[in-house]
Amino acid sequence: MKDFQYIALADQFEISINNGTYPVGSKLPSLRSIREQLKVSVGTILKAFMVLEDKGLIVGKERSGFMVLRTSVSSIHLPQYVENKTFAQEVAIGKVLQEASFPDLENKSYVSFFNAVLSPDLLPFNALRRSLQQASRDLTGQHLQYESAAGNIHLRTEIAKRSFLWQGKLAADDVIITNGALEAVSLCLRAVTKMGDTVIVQSPIYHGILQTIESLGLKIIELSGSPLAGINIEELEEICKSQKISACLLISNFNNPNGIMLSNEKKQAIAAFAERMKIPVIDDDIYGDLHFQAQRPTNIKSYDKEGWVMLCSSFSKSAAPGYRIGWCAAGRFTDQVVKLKAVTNVATASIVQLSLLQLLKTGAYDRHLRKLRPELHRLMLLTIQAVENYFPSDIRMSRPGGGLVLWIELPEYINAFELQQKAIDQFVNIAPGPLFSNNGDYIHYIRISCNNIWNTKVEEALKRLGRIIKSMRVDRGR
Repeated sequence: MKDFQYIALADQFEISINNGTYPVGSKLPSLRSIREQLKVSVGTILKAFMVLEDKGLIVGKERSGFMVLRTSVSSIHLPQYVENKTFAQEVAIGKVLQEASFPDLENKSYVSFFNAVLSPDLLPFNALRRSLQQASRDLTGQHLQYESAAGNIHLRTEIAKRSFLWQGKLAADDVIITNGALEAVSLCLRAVTKMGDTVIVQSPIYHGILQTIESLGLKIIELSGSPLAGINIEELEEICKSQKISACLLISNFNNPNGIMLSNEKKQAIAAFAERMKIPVIDDDIYGDLHFQAQRPTNIKSYDKEGWVMLCSSFSKSAAPGYRIGWCAAGRFTDQVVKLKAVTNVATASIVQLSLLQLLKTGAYDRHLRKLRPELHRLMLLTIQAVENYFPSDIRMSRPGGGLVLWIELPEYINAFELQQKAIDQFVNIAPGPLFSNNGDYIHYIRISCNNIWNTKVEEALKRLGRIIKSMRVDRGR
């Protein structure tokens, strides 16, 4: 019997609901019939149904069994991608950021969908408190001393052990602890590039990464691709043959902002490309633990044979944003990254490393993830449903299999910066699409984070946002 069999069973029923085997309004089979057919316990079936209930897909009715409420798929088309500009450009994301608004959200009336970070109510507060207390009780005073530049050896061992979840084979010496994933990305870029070099990034991409590239004086080529499959490998290789490319920065799973997850075949092909072309690939897999499937997805590093893939990740999105614990596995460039870490800030804070170590060793982190993932999926489905109900019918929207964000393409007459300002005036905040491109592309796109505990206030905020979008249509005589 597989671990977490109830999750696999829930996924099986979700597929059957989505493909119409069990239409909306129909009843699911009885617990007894499922038990006899699949040879699983009633407890396993009930846990699976609880997952589906938490997602809002089914409802249990007394003496009537379980009924299908809705599907988890949307009839809305996927967002379109912007045409590539396959020439190197200097990064000037700072100018784009100046057009966005960053209001003081201390006012309790605000509902923010701007930041892709967990609500405090979704964090493992008690487990973190206990782990921090345990770490501070160390009478040797280890938590008061500098760690090595590479990080606490025991924490690196625990992270390396977890690589089996994504079919990796890391050892402790392969792992370097950093101050968040963004420092990991920065260190990897610094190890393999110099000012003026060109890197390829997938588009759209998180604006923090663009700011990091800008600060390093690098040029970029933005490579977009299919809204389902991501970048085109043949196009990537053609660019690298025709131009001098120092590195590629790609996202394996649930790209921020458009939620794309690369297929295993594509991940493997990218790893082979890196080895064949001798070009480092930096794989930012920060959202991999926040998957909605039964098993964690692989990443590009899973298929790396000769160390050309530099994996970056973090616990900021899944456990403790304020801890700022990230890490990287830099392959053949590990020594360079460790040296850069040492001269950048000596080491990551000892006490938070020890606290996170406790969280991993005791199993508290995995217990937290088992509760968190279904809840995040539920929040995303509720957000999708609200967008379908309250936004204009001619929008396009992503359908991520994990992560925290939705990418929405609005009608072309919408200016995302103007929309953000109108929304802020009504105590709602969203992330304008142009923040996720050096060129200021995606002017009529927005990103919405599904990180708020669902309540009437959150739903009303989405309803207001939909009214604002519809009013902008009227203002332009559409």
